[in-house]
Amino acid sequence: MTQNAVLSLDFIKGQAEEEQIIPTNFKQVKLTKKFLLPRVKDLHDDMLRLRRQYDQEFYLTDHPKKDAYPKGCCYEITKGVKTLLERELQSPKTVGLVALRDFCLHGGIAKRVWGNLRHQYFQNAFQFGDLYVDVSNDTVTITKPKVEILPLGKARFFPITDYDIYANLAEKYWNGKVYPNRILPELAVMFPVFFVSAEGELQLHANYQTILYRNMQFDFALAEKFLIKGAFQDRILPDRYVDQLTKKFGVLEAALSNNDIKRYFEIARQSELRLDAVRCQLLLDQAQAI
Repeated sequence: MTQNAVLSLDFIKGQAEEEQIIPTNFKQVKLTKKFLLPRVKDLHDDMLRLRRQYDQEFYLTDHPKKDAYPKGCCYEITKGVKTLLERELQSPKTVGLVALRDFCLHGGIAKRVWGNLRHQYFQNAFQFGDLYVDVSNDTVTITKPKVEILPLGKARFFPITDYDIYANLAEKYWNGKVYPNRILPELAVMFPVFFVSAEGELQLHANYQTILYRNMQFDFALAEKFLIKGAFQDRILPDRYVDQLTKKFGVLEAALSNNDIKRYFEIARQSELRLDAVRCQLLLDQAQAI
């Protein structure tokens, strides 16, 4: 789920635009070869230095993930290193960051991204032109090097473009179980995924900003496809979770048919739900209450 306490439409849009992987073109490949590849070792050293600086700062905080750090902290680390990097790029003094600054001044892409790493992990990283730059490479397996830099193609880092991809990764990454949301249909247009964690906790997904925003851009077509045609469509949420939701929200007793589900999507589109900030925000608030 989202790492922010408050989920708003402005936040979703901002995060999604920040996290989007940009397809590389001839210009980005050329700039990468000219400015970054000759200094890739220096760039690696600088990113490792910034990561270690962030580590030191993190241990001085009272963050709830402090005891497990760096495990599961790829978002926090990447955001934190991004802040340190932006500060140093204003007046870089090292060979690697001078090269990165010059790369950016000539039109190179340098941004934070989020996506599907090797069909095994959700991962936050950086895209520097045609390079995948991961400063939180040790957040699943803590014995791995802290920093990894690879060509984007070799890294096998892909955008998450539909809910089947999201659901498959969720089960692998969090060791839980995914079910289609057929019992909260008004919420299902934006939150089609129930996720039961390894500890048995029920969550309503996906409000990871990139996939949620993409679903809204496509007028909820991604959620509809997941519920009606997706690989998880026939799974049934166990009764104990249905009972839990019924007591809390007055949820329907039985899962809806495909035709019933389609009607809710038709209503959402006809009423232009995706353009109605007030109604969308109400759905976001309800989803967070689960």
